[in-house]
Amino acid sequence: MRFAILVKASDSTEAGDMPGEETLNEVVEYHEELEKAGALYDATGLRPTREGWRIRYSADTRTVVNGPFLEAKDQIAGFTIIQVDSREEAMGWAMRFPWPTIDRDVGGEIEVRQLFELGDFVQGPALARFRRLGPIERIAADVEHARPDLTSATAPNGTATILFTDIEGSTQLTERLGDREWMSLLREHNEIVRAQASMHSGFEVKSQGDGFMLAFSSASDAVRCAMGIQRSLAERDPRAEELRVRVGLHTGEPVREADDFYGKAVILAARIAAEARGSEILVSSLVRDLVESSGEFSFGDPTDAVLKGLSGMHRVSAVRWRT
Repeated sequence: MRFAILVKASDSTEAGDMPGEETLNEVVEYHEELEKAGALYDATGLRPTREGWRIRYSADTRTVVNGPFLEAKDQIAGFTIIQVDSREEAMGWAMRFPWPTIDRDVGGEIEVRQLFELGDFVQGPALARFRRLGPIERIAADVEHARPDLTSATAPNGTATILFTDIEGSTQLTERLGDREWMSLLREHNEIVRAQASMHSGFEVKSQGDGFMLAFSSASDAVRCAMGIQRSLAERDPRAEELRVRVGLHTGEPVREADDFYGKAVILAARIAAEARGSEILVSSLVRDLVESSGEFSFGDPTDAVLKGLSGMHRVSAVRWRT
């Protein structure tokens, strides 16, 4: 089950005051503990309400109301979403949440709310469409907005190879296994992905839910990482619950053409991953061209795919990873 820890705003956050190093360190340490425990789902802060707006609905009309909004204590300054086994565990994490105001002499407040899960809703065609909006799409959208610095994952020629992963049928797995078993399975998956990324010099750009975005300065290292993930999953205890992960890779130029990279290259890598089936690695034609001449990798016949939201046909190839 997931819970949102909502940090209530204060006069300080509404004024746009930013936390100092000591406060940030406390917040980061808390979230590192959440990550280590496999309980961190997402977290971020919100800018002051003066930079936001509301849309009011009345009599078939929509009216824009610009911020700031009155009563700072009634607004939200940020949130952390945790995924835990029980309400009691969520309470434990909430009680350890860092002091929610910049000045510890000033009181503050957090609010905890449980999130709805897809299984709580009427199961029909509309929800089936919503299920297809997986973590790959959310990660790609977040990264396009944030545009993180990928200098450490950039090759001398200015390129970076992007790798996306996600677990096929994760929603159905969650509903069938229950929260406790699913969280254990997810922790095992995350450990495998991170171990392989570290082994092959990958940079973790973002993870969310059961999806990852990794960046590599070497296309070959990226393909090796993808193969390592699939082989590690295949070598798990055969009595354990099967994990089928789909992987997609593409190479772009983040330094020279940042707008083009975040607008197209990242999206292309994400859509290639979404096109893959469980336990499959799909790469763009560019990735294949970059690594095939080494003779280290083997590929299936290239196919042309229509990728959601992208015009034209895109040639992709499956990596033969099974030994």
